Order: sequence, then C-alpha cells, then structure tokens
Amino acid sequence: MLTAVIVVAAVAAGVTGAWSPCGFSMVETLAPAGYAGRVRTTVVACVTFTLGALAGGVVTFGGLSLLGRALGAGAPAVAALVALAAAAGEARGARIVPQVRRQVPESWRRVMPVPLAAGLYGVLLGLGFTTFILSFAVWALAGISVALGDPALGAAAGLAFGAGRALPVIALAPSGGGAFAAAMAERPRILRSLRAVDAAALAACAIALFASPAQAAATIAAPGFADPSADGATLALHRPGGIGELRGPAGIQPAPGARPAVGGGRVAWVAGDAVVVANVGAIPAAGVNAVAVSATYVAWRAATALWVAPILPTGFGAVARVAIDAGRPALDGGLLVFDVAARRIDGIDLATGARTTLRRQARAQLRGPSALNGQLVYVCATYRRQQVLTGPLARRSPARDRALYGTVPTGRRDAGEEGGKHKNAPGHRRDLWPRPRAGEAITLTTTATAADAVYVTRLRQRAGAPTETAVLRITSRR
Repeated sequence: MLTAVIVVAAVAAGVTGAWSPCGFSMVETLAPAGYAGRVRTTVVACVTFTLGALAGGVVTFGGLSLLGRALGAGAPAVAALVALAAAAGEARGARIVPQVRRQVPESWRRVMPVPLAAGLYGVLLGLGFTTFILSFAVWALAGISVALGDPALGAAAGLAFGAGRALPVIALAPSGGGAFAAAMAERPRILRSLRAVDAAALAACAIALFASPAQAAATIAAPGFADPSADGATLALHRPGGIGELRGPAGIQPAPGARPAVGGGRVAWVAGDAVVVANVGAIPAAGVNAVAVSATYVAWRAATALWVAPILPTGFGAVARVAIDAGRPALDGGLLVFDVAARRIDGIDLATGARTTLRRQARAQLRGPSALNGQLVYVCATYRRQQVLTGPLARRSPARDRALYGTVPTGRRDAGEEGGKHKNAPGHRRDLWPRPRAGEAITLTTTATAADAVYVTRLRQRAGAPTETAVLRITSRR
C-alpha cells in the first residue's frame, strides 16, 4: 500500500512538472515540425527522452534513499509529516520555495543529434532539481526518500517520477502540441488542478506512512560473525570455525575462546569439552555448542539439550539438564529463554524451576530469542516474511509484538501465474509476498539485546558459494 501511494504521488509530481518552460521546450524540440525534422527522429527522440527521465529519477530518489540508509534512517513518522506539510502547501497553491530557477541548456538541441540531446534533456528533467520545480511534491518525495532510507522504494519513486515527467512530452510531441499545448500555457487553472491532485496524493502518502509499522535502521555490524550476545556496551561475537571477538569501550580484542558470551558483567566461552567462566573456573560440558552467562548462572547447549549451573562465590553449583530440543540459550539474570525446536519460545525461572511458554504461533518458526529488562526479542519466520520482533517478557501472541526489522522469507514462492498460459484471476496476486533473489536464501537466526540496539545473525546462501554470515545491528526509530 505504501509503495503504491508513493508511486502515484511521484507520477503526479512528474506530470505537474511538464507545465514548465522546459516542458514546453521539450515538445518543440521533439516535434517533427521542430528540431526533430521528421516523424522517425521524433519517435527515437521520445524513446531516448523517456529513458533519460527514468534514469534521472532513479539517480535522484534512489540516491537519496541510499543516503538515508547510510545515515541510519527509517522514520515513517518524519516522512509522514513531510508529506502532510507539502500537501497543505499544494492545497493552498502556495508559491514553491525553495525554487530552482534554471532551464535545460537550449544549445544542446542545435549542436547535438536530436535523440542524444533528448536523452540528456530527459536526464536533467528526471533528476527533478536541475530545472524549475512546480510542485512541493518533488521536495516532499526527496524528504520521504531520505527519511525512509529504503533504496528499493526510492528507485520505484524515481521511476514513477521519470515516467510522469516524460508522459506529457511524448504524448504531445508527435503532433507538436497544438491547441492542448496552447491551453497548457494559457490556462493557469490546469496547473492549479494538477497541484490539487498532488495535494491529494501527498495526503494519501501521509496517511499510509502514519499507518505503517515502526521501521528500524539495520546495518552490518560484524561481517563474518554470528551468534551475538550483549552486556552493556560489550558485544561478544562468534566466528564460525575460529575464535570470536569481544567489542566494547576498550576496542576490539580476540575472545579467550570459541563461542564467547557476555552477561551480568561476566565473560564465558568454550574450551574443548568445557565451558569456562572468567574468574570462576571451568565446568565439563561434553559436546557443548552454545553458551550463555549472567551474574548468577551459566547455561550451555550440548547437542540439543540445555544444561544450567549456578555461579557461586566458590565456583559452580550443581549442574542440571533443564530442556531438550532447544535452540541457543539466552539469560536475563535468573531467567533462561530459548526456542523449542523453533516451534515456540519458552522461559524458565531458574530460581523456582517454573517454565512458561512465552510465544507460540502456528505455521511459523520462532527462533533465537534474547531478553533484557523485561523485553523479549526473537525471530519470527513464516512463508511470507522473516521479522525480528520485540514485546514484553510474558506469555502472549507474536501478532501483538512490534516488528523491528524484516526481510524476505527463506523459501521462494511461485510466480503467481501459470507460465505461458494465463495469469491468476484479477485481484488474486495483490497479496503475494516478496521473493528472495534467484539463487539466494537469507535466514535470520539468533538475536542479542542491548540497551540501545538489537543484534541478529543473518545467513546468506548463494548458489555455488559458501554461506556468508553477518551480524546486523538494528536501531529502533520509535
């Protein structure tokens, strides 16, 4: 829905821009009776002009989206306010400020082949900010692109804007414009009507943005690493097949051993068939493959069973097996959280032994939980989407939790039509979910929770290439 309304607003903004001196000049340049000289040249020039406008739009709005992502954007509320302010300006017919008082270079059409000049003119008009601006929607789309920081959405807006810029020109050029072009120049009411359309489209954008779920900025914090754990400003990272790292205020340093974990001011790691807790000692743990630690407990997984031992002033207390078919453990003080065969997420109060199912959802995988200060973070994967969700550390439905980050599902759906024969019934495809790229599978696995960010492991598998691991850092924008 959000993409659709932004695309409509971008097309409307592009069409409105044709009511400029540059737009009239383009019709004259491409017309057979103008600089083109003949219909064949007009057709070719219309094609190059359109391609240039599309390219210019993608460069501007796709580039602004990349800038927003680099700045850590992901704020739909800010984007909504920008759209709302621009809609108000358009509805009032306010003077466009700031304005770009520049036209395309007139000499190009006289010294270059018309198709080449048309392509370059298209790029300039598609860029949006290199010539006269006749709608606040152009500025609004720029602000929305930066605020959302979504390159795919920015590219879609750019293509739509470029198409809107090109459409009136290529529609009028073959006939030279005639009476309609004269009406464009002589009747200001047409431009006012188009700006009213822009206002309505921007208002729809604002509504869609206010209604959209919270966004977050996700950046690659540690390529080549996995299974993060966090404790204050310290982050522990596992390097598959090697020694991990500890990252904190003192900088980056190698972990004391494999599969490091931090929590409660402690550091733990794996050394052969033992779990070591710094300044406490080692505890036998045959087959250990994951560790969690807090101020008062250490937990580990061996095969698929979870084991726990209390940390005492004199060493370790009695070891107990507390779960089977479990995923990687996480500790928040005396609370152990873990997924059970990726079907549900359980929590065990280690002081009382009380076990609670915190999350369960049919036809979904729930995996890699972590917890901090009464908040649960985990990955929810369905056939439609993978998401990092957060909510209170209590029993409830995942549907009530907030999405911090989302990506495509691991599996691929079909194309939604029977190839070479017919498409599905009208309206049937509107709910189809996005697919990963061909030959690629992305899987979100384990999480870690810090006071100012959430971390998640991402596995990327490409056909014929080794699996790529990375830890993403997600900062919530709400």
